[in-house]
Amino acid sequence: MVKTETRVQKVAVFPSKEWVSAVLEAAEKTEKYKEATRHWNGDFLCIGNGDEEFLRELGRKEFMKGFVSFVNMIPPERRTRYKGTPTGNVFETLGIPFDASVENFNADEALRKASKLSIEDIRAASVYIWVDFWHGAVRNLVPVVPGEHEDVTFKLSGDYSAWKLLVSGKQDPIVLILRNKLKVETYMSHMPNKARVQMMRNMKAGIALAKELFASVPVS
Repeated sequence: MVKTETRVQKVAVFPSKEWVSAVLEAAEKTEKYKEATRHWNGDFLCIGNGDEEFLRELGRKEFMKGFVSFVNMIPPERRTRYKGTPTGNVFETLGIPFDASVENFNADEALRKASKLSIEDIRAASVYIWVDFWHGAVRNLVPVVPGEHEDVTFKLSGDYSAWKLLVSGKQDPIVLILRNKLKVETYMSHMPNKARVQMMRNMKAGIALAKELFASVPVS
């Protein structure tokens, strides 16, 4: 009997540096995605707001380490823009520095500190991700800070739990939008009406394709 090798796909924490790398790799290797999006482009500012699920996640060491690796993707000189914001206050409580690398971050100590956070602290905090789709490629998928990329075509915001449903492939993004779990804002007032209609169609297609792409990376 010939044994067949079973490849186990690695599970990534959302959000984390590992998750970002896995999604970009999937976009590069998945021919179906590249073909489906080759005539489409648009960028999104994705805003994830804290909620009860995010607070629970901060109690998991694996999640804490992944989340901090995601924050560490933001250069220290830009990360300082979180200082004085509700998100910055959460960073300070967890011991995440604003102006230095977090490579030597102590996750065990952060878990202890996380118990001091209330749901009110978490609900006031937000994380920003800029995603730039360009004709079959994902040119950028990076964490950003408040005030960056405000000129995007679309803003998509919602609680962490809604984003987790989207990136895991458990819920269709259009359903999440219709149920007000995710909110879409567009910046097309300068466009002729025909162009705006086409852009909205592209937006729906883009969100659906992004869901398929994200869902190709198992998340924990």
